[in-house]
Amino acid sequence: MKTQLMIELSDKTKKQIVDQLADFRKLYPQFQWERIENYNILIHSFGEFANKKSTIEKIETALYDKNLFYLYSFEVALTIGNNIILFMDFKREKEIERISESINEVEKFVPRLILAKYKIPSKQQYFVIKKRLSNIEVDISFKVNKLSLFEGEKRVRVFKLL
Repeated sequence: MKTQLMIELSDKTKKQIVDQLADFRKLYPQFQWERIENYNILIHSFGEFANKKSTIEKIETALYDKNLFYLYSFEVALTIGNNIILFMDFKREKEIERISESINEVEKFVPRLILAKYKIPSKQQYFVIKKRLSNIEVDISFKVNKLSLFEGEKRVRVFKLL
């Protein structure tokens, strides 16, 4: 089963996100909006563990001396591939980069929260969506106090680190 290290968002933070995107969500009810309870920010995807207990102990040791930190929203944007993906980016945070380095992640990490997916629209619709997203001002910041390991598609928490 795929295992992922994620930042768990509080109910208050999830509500802030929903409230600030409410008007946009009403404009696009046809999007496959991510379930709000799945609003977690991926830090690292581990794949499958051969020995779950041993690996969790190693991760816990690597993250032992890490500090709590705040994340600040940066923008809501979209990317296009097989479909479009709407996401919220957060400003870079040194502590989360240290965490990432502690688990051997070498590329620079920008925290991202997936908000919705949708089939690729026409070019005109794409630019309209992109323009509307650029007009959304997000102002969300929160203290990160839950860092958890999740497993599988249903995102079952297997271990809480912070």
